Amino acid sequence: MKYALSTLAGATALAIMLIASPSMAEDAGIIVYNAQHESLTKAWAEGFTKETGIKVTVRNGGDSDFSNQIVAEGTASPADVFLTENSPAMALVESAGLFAPVDADTLAQVPQDYQPASGKWVGVAARSTVFAYNKTKLTADQLPKSMLDLADPS
Repeated sequence: MKYALSTLAGATALAIMLIASPSMAEDAGIIVYNAQHESLTKAWAEGFTKETGIKVTVRNGGDSDFSNQIVAEGTASPADVFLTENSPAMALVESAGLFAPVDADTLAQVPQDYQPASGKWVGVAARSTVFAYNKTKLTADQLPKSMLDLADPS
């Protein structure tokens, strides 16, 4: 891969991650394998190019497709950044040893509680999954006590 391949869980840190890459200036642009929302990625990529002058080529696709592609491409992958929200896809690429360490100054901007032990990727967004129900059809006593209860058909 031309640059340190980094996994991002959102677009916010892309500029930070790319600026931290010392080899970035050696080439005319970067390639992002994007498994995020296309319209949001397009917006930050355009903003990044406007701010830095570095061209961003975005390839859109699915998490597992891209993670498998990166593993198949190995160190010859043209991807400079892998933008994903899917931890199994990220874990596959990380376990293949294809992520470069995140620059220490960049990693220092992430609260310690949210830094990965490997120091090879940065999460930049979080989301919550909620369980909504119709109060006219279920009472509080009928609700599952855990996510595992959802798999019980009784």
